[in-house]
Amino acid sequence: MNPRILLGLPLPAAGMALIMLCVCYVVYYSYLHPLSKYPGPFWAKLTNFWKVYQYWSRGFHHRMLEMHEKYGPVVRIGPNDVSFSNKEAIGPIYKSGGRLMPKAQFYDAFTAFEPNLFGTRNENHHSLRRRQLAHGFSVASLKQMEATFDIHITNLVERVRQAAETGLPLDLKSAFAFYGYDVTGQLAFDTEFSTQSRHDPTELPPLNDHFLLGNVYGSVANLLPQIKICTSWIPWVRSLQQSRKKLAQTASDCVRHAIANHKKDGPARTLLTSLIDAKDPETGATLSVSEINSEAFGFLVAGSHTTGSSLTLLFYHLLSNPGVMATVVKEMNDNLISLDSGSVHEFSGLEAKLPYTMACLRESFRISPISAHLIPRCVNAAAGLQIGAELIPKGTNCTIVNHVLHHNADIWGSDHNDFEPGRFFPDSSRYDPGNASLLLHFGIGHRQCIGRNIALLSIWKILTTLLMNYKFDIIEKEEELVMLNFGVTEKRGPLLVKVEYRVKTGE
Repeated sequence: MNPRILLGLPLPAAGMALIMLCVCYVVYYSYLHPLSKYPGPFWAKLTNFWKVYQYWSRGFHHRMLEMHEKYGPVVRIGPNDVSFSNKEAIGPIYKSGGRLMPKAQFYDAFTAFEPNLFGTRNENHHSLRRRQLAHGFSVASLKQMEATFDIHITNLVERVRQAAETGLPLDLKSAFAFYGYDVTGQLAFDTEFSTQSRHDPTELPPLNDHFLLGNVYGSVANLLPQIKICTSWIPWVRSLQQSRKKLAQTASDCVRHAIANHKKDGPARTLLTSLIDAKDPETGATLSVSEINSEAFGFLVAGSHTTGSSLTLLFYHLLSNPGVMATVVKEMNDNLISLDSGSVHEFSGLEAKLPYTMACLRESFRISPISAHLIPRCVNAAAGLQIGAELIPKGTNCTIVNHVLHHNADIWGSDHNDFEPGRFFPDSSRYDPGNASLLLHFGIGHRQCIGRNIALLSIWKILTTLLMNYKFDIIEKEEELVMLNFGVTEKRGPLLVKVEYRVKTGE
């Protein structure tokens, strides 16, 4: 109905017309819409603000799991959105190709400068940018930068050593966060953040604010950009916007430093080097500063959080399961050489030598995935998308929330909330060779996280170096793990431990 018609009516008539309009809206989206056959929360059928509230409450992943446990494998979570929890949906949604199932409008909400590798919905742009960045993020390239990892891991080890000497509690969560930020700055921009030397939490970037803002706005992406203007007066939204501006300024400063110190014909020293040298294959033009800033922003917000939070959760699970920890330490002592104090294990060969430790890492990724947010794809085929027995119409946003898939009792059993590495350990009766392919912690398909090797290299080197030299004892032994969801998840509160030197007996 044209709003001008309502304005021209007498007040009682306008009110009645508005009521009728609302009734028609509710009836259509509840009973007549093509997605009306799928169950879900009442308010989710009518408005995307249902998702906004779930993010604002910091419990989005838990709420989504509850909805699937209540309604089944297909749940309507928005007027035009459906969520799946079954493994049969992975292929059709995420492996059908970017033109049949492109990223949804949701990703527009994460742009700080211009759409970057993570946020762009243009498949040609994504393919070009990924080719320009792929070599720098390869395992081979990162091994050439392993000395950079070692410098910052040595700083972390020194912090742990001090805790062992003094007997004072150590917060592993903050220690890993400082490491993640410092190593990201060095790898990406050759910039020294040096937060490990000061241990000041105020120096860490406001990453959670950026993620929360992106997921809140992304949930109502059909209202962008107007929603940004209409909500800028709300104090908590304005605070999130200021945090994003602060992150953008940090990224811009780092790029300016990297460009000023860049040597065109010199060896590649940073992840940003390939972008600074990159040219458009058709025009030969180099990337604009704004385009480089966009990718630098992505490095900054994704790199440090993924590493720090993954390490925190892995250590929490190991420390909360002493039998598992003992097996991990024994495997390391049996298969790795002891290093002198201050030395760091090389990454090469660690995964192959430590299959049980690998199983623990995968189980940590399963039970507490970091990026537990929507990863929607939009059905682009005129005939719709067949997912199992369901034909999803064109224009529908389809998603799988990894936390929901990772806790699907039909896949993982009734003990899906238990930390059980045997699910991924070949010598265990619980092992299923297909389990690893069901982990979506780094995404899946051609849009999989390009920086996953940075996180994995850090995790393996830190885990082996620390556990072979130090014994950790969690202080709050009865503490229940509570995950806060800002779009990305993290453990609520610190991870306080007491540290002792480990006697080389496999204990």
